[in-house]
Amino acid sequence: MQIRGITKTDYDHVVSVLDRWWGGPSREQAHPIFFYELGEHALIADDEGEVIGFLLGFLAPSAGGDVPHTAYVHLVGIHPEHRRRGVGKRLYEVFVERARQAGAQRVKAITNVGNEGSIEFHRALGFAVVEDHDYAGPNRTRIVFTKML
Repeated sequence: MQIRGITKTDYDHVVSVLDRWWGGPSREQAHPIFFYELGEHALIADDEGEVIGFLLGFLAPSAGGDVPHTAYVHLVGIHPEHRRRGVGKRLYEVFVERARQAGAQRVKAITNVGNEGSIEFHRALGFAVVEDHDYAGPNRTRIVFTKML
């Protein structure tokens, strides 16, 4: 397995398979901004020419000096036949290392309440897990994952 930067061909592939990989409508979450404007840190897991996973993430600049420079993971997908084989973990490892080298001080991601697979995955990687009841607006609870680097 090779982890590398995303290309336009990869992005087009991700959009075409995301609904199938996630088991429902979700390709809108792979908004083009995560390739065209924020794609510098997006990653692809490639196994002998086959895309088996991706991570759409970016670095957010610090605001006001008190807020750490944050690496944000927006969307991760793993081909169903390649799950539980370390693909997601490896994508996160490479993303975190690149973020650290770029000066990031923390990594952040979110998920919906009830996404136990994501919660356990992030806990296993050492993320703090907090339920924030108004994260996405009044009474729009999200699970927030944070890891200091």
